[in-house]
Amino acid sequence: MPYAVAQELPGIRNNNAKAERIDTMRLWKRLSVGFLLLALATAMFTPGGVAAADDPATVVQRFNDVHNRYDVPGTLALVTDDIRSVGGPRCTEAAPCIGVAAFRMNLEGGFIVNHVQVTIIGTPQVSGTTVRLRQEVRGDIYRAAGVERIVTNSTVEVRDGKIASTTDVPDASDAQTARFLAYQRAQQGPPTAPPRTGGGGEASFIRRLGDG
Repeated sequence: MPYAVAQELPGIRNNNAKAERIDTMRLWKRLSVGFLLLALATAMFTPGGVAAADDPATVVQRFNDVHNRYDVPGTLALVTDDIRSVGGPRCTEAAPCIGVAAFRMNLEGGFIVNHVQVTIIGTPQVSGTTVRLRQEVRGDIYRAAGVERIVTNSTVEVRDGKIASTTDVPDASDAQTARFLAYQRAQQGPPTAPPRTGGGGEASFIRRLGDG
């Protein structure tokens, strides 16, 4: 019996060695898959959780998609804390909307209330972190003016996968946009004249100041 047992031992050792090699190969395969997934995650995502591979034009398209769904939290998550916005009567070049609070007020009080939808026309032009594009804008405010949509020439700055600034300028060379701008001017009315003071009006008032 001892001889028989001794005869079996080499075979047992060989089987054990094969099993160990198989286990080692399986372990390396699992580790390789894990390292590959980690490398892909590192390459695709920044610390802020935004895909690093996304170019600025993709960020703008994502912003428009969320914007058009009237998803306020989702939209605010895609803008920087110091977002600067120019476009529409609330956010002018002279008095831009700066910061998330002002941007949200314009979003809820202008964009959503008027059921505005924005569509990119053609292919955006990207230079660094700047995106220049044309957009078609539809909404109740435009239909009230008798037009289906307006066209804007827009410039968007992207920072760390978020929108840092937007500037939307109506394209007056577009017929419907020109009609809308004319409608806006008519709604605003003529400029207010200086108040008359009596006795010759403003000129007389200025002369009296000089005489005083």
